[in-house]
Amino acid sequence: MAGIFLGAVFLWAAWKKIAPLGSPNPPQVFASSITAYKLGLPDWLVTFSTFAVPWTELLAGVALILGLWTRAAAGIIVAMLLLFIGLGISALVRGLEIKCGCFGDGTLFCTGGLGWCHIRENLFLTSLGVLCVLARPRGTLDELLGRKTF
Repeated sequence: MAGIFLGAVFLWAAWKKIAPLGSPNPPQVFASSITAYKLGLPDWLVTFSTFAVPWTELLAGVALILGLWTRAAAGIIVAMLLLFIGLGISALVRGLEIKCGCFGDGTLFCTGGLGWCHIRENLFLTSLGVLCVLARPRGTLDELLGRKTF
C-alpha cells in the first residue's frame, strides 16, 4: 500500500512538472524553480534536470504502482528525495525565499514557500520509500513473476 501511495505522489509530481494546467510552457516553469535554488548550475544541467527529474519521477511512480521492479523504483525515489531534502535544507540555511517546485505549482501537505514543512514532508515520503525497499513485495507483479527479493 505504501508503494501505491508513494507511486501516486510521484506520478502527480511528475505530471505537475510536465503538463500543469493553464501553464503555457511547463518545462520553463520547472526550470525557473531549479534556478531559484541559486546553485550556480550550468545551463545544460538545468535543461537536463528540467526534463530528467519529472520523467524519472513518472517512470519510478508507474513502476511502484504496478509493483514492477519495486525495490529499484523505491530506491530511485529515496535517492531523489534525499537530494530534494539536501537542496531544501541548503536553500533554507541560505535564507532563500522560494517556492519548492516539488509539485510544479501545486502542493502535497505543505503550503506557501519552501519551508521546514517541506523537509518533514520529504522525510515522511523517504520513510515510505525505505519501507518499500526493505519490505517483501506482496501482491505485486514482481511477486507474480516470481522475482527473487534478495
